Amino acid sequence: MAGQCLGLERDSARLSFPSCGPQRYNAWRKFCGLPRLETPADLRVAIASRSVAAKILDLYKHPDNIDVWLGGLAEDFLPGARTGPLFACLIGKQMKALRDGDWFWWENSHVFTDAQRRELEKHSLSRVICDNTGLTRVPVDAFQVGKFPEDFQPCDSIPGLSLEAWREAFAPEDKCGFPESVENGDFVHCEESGRHVLVYSCRHGYELQGQEQLTCTQEGWDFQPPRCKGSGGSGEARGIVTNEVTSEGRDRSW
Repeated sequence: MAGQCLGLERDSARLSFPSCGPQRYNAWRKFCGLPRLETPADLRVAIASRSVAAKILDLYKHPDNIDVWLGGLAEDFLPGARTGPLFACLIGKQMKALRDGDWFWWENSHVFTDAQRRELEKHSLSRVICDNTGLTRVPVDAFQVGKFPEDFQPCDSIPGLSLEAWREAFAPEDKCGFPESVENGDFVHCEESGRHVLVYSCRHGYELQGQEQLTCTQEGWDFQPPRCKGSGGSGEARGIVTNEVTSEGRDRSW
């Protein structure tokens, strides 16, 4: 309903706020806790340009009739911002509602552990740029325009997160623990009916020998970890190409 009332289009340049009952400029200002504009003098407080304020009043006759989209665009910018107070309020409220309504928002206590959230707080777009480009100096805040070189820092000084906070571990009373890694293979850890389970797989060209799935019991893992053996010929070696001529005379290479 709010989206319909605000008349949201697909791009911000085409945003429109059609009349939804009495919800015009002053009504939205009241919604944001801003003072109503009742007189031409009040309007000039929000819109410094006297000529713009006069044209708006000439068109709408009274501030109560002003379209919220036009009124919001005409407001003087807040310090360091690109919007006036009304749009700053509406955009801020919308972003907060999106964050608070997101079940998987990273700051929610059920999404990450305290240690993981502390690591995520260290991360930044500047760190992402350092890790994925050849740049060696970046602004501390990549969203702020800075002058080079005085506003740039070496990538070595830009903090990043440690993935140690995501390392899986068994409880101290657990008798299993993670087994050693499997050569040419790997495993994933999951839980099934409250029990720890490891599911193994091999890299391409290798065959699994042994149990694909191990389950943690009171005595430990129910089986020994499997092995990944090369599927070609006699063993672990890979990359050998063998030529064979079939009975039909065709050359088969594999």
